[in-house]
Amino acid sequence: MSKRALIVGGSGGIGRGIAVRLAADGWNILAHGRKEDALAETLAAVAGAGGSGESFQAELTDPVQVAALADWAGRGGRLDAVVWTAAGGRSVPTAPESFEEWDRTLAGILHAPMRLTALTLPAVRAAQGAYLYLCGMYAKIGMAKMAAHCAGRHGLEGFAKALFEEVREDGVRVTLLHPGFVNTAMTNPERLDPAKCVQVEDIAEMAALAVTLPANACVTEMLVRPQRSPYR
Repeated sequence: MSKRALIVGGSGGIGRGIAVRLAADGWNILAHGRKEDALAETLAAVAGAGGSGESFQAELTDPVQVAALADWAGRGGRLDAVVWTAAGGRSVPTAPESFEEWDRTLAGILHAPMRLTALTLPAVRAAQGAYLYLCGMYAKIGMAKMAAHCAGRHGLEGFAKALFEEVREDGVRVTLLHPGFVNTAMTNPERLDPAKCVQVEDIAEMAALAVTLPANACVTEMLVRPQRSPYR
């Protein structure tokens, strides 16, 4: 039976790259996203890599839709990996006027992965599978006007570390992946040299390693930075 991976945020960028990389090894891909056309492109890329897949649209700030996503992913029974690559959050100052944006940001990048993990854990535990959280440098630093985003990423790092201690004896692996500047559609070529950034394929290789290690080993944290400074 093919291994099955739920890729949260699989409609483009790093999520799509990881989906394609796992598909090349024969994984069945469950791709999540918000845009139907982008998800169709991901599934086409998965098929082109020799894999198979399905897609599901959900808004991660809505707990009901997160529960529906978990239910959909678990219908096939086996769930060998849950890969979280979704991001979100706008730059806003620390002020009462930002409360609504803070709530939305934390709902999408902290509460949603925690809820999804809890809901998918029985299936992942049964498969002795893996969780991979793409957390990034905001889990390590603070940045002005990004308070909720940094708080959410710091919180997700703490959650993943606690989760590992809770499930390690069940054979479930938990990995945090922190990329530096990655060459995606969001890269500003006037500020950064795309060729010197970490490439999506590089991150996909790291993700594939994390979720396919032998049962007696777990890489709990990966920090990946560009070898050469990408600043222009």
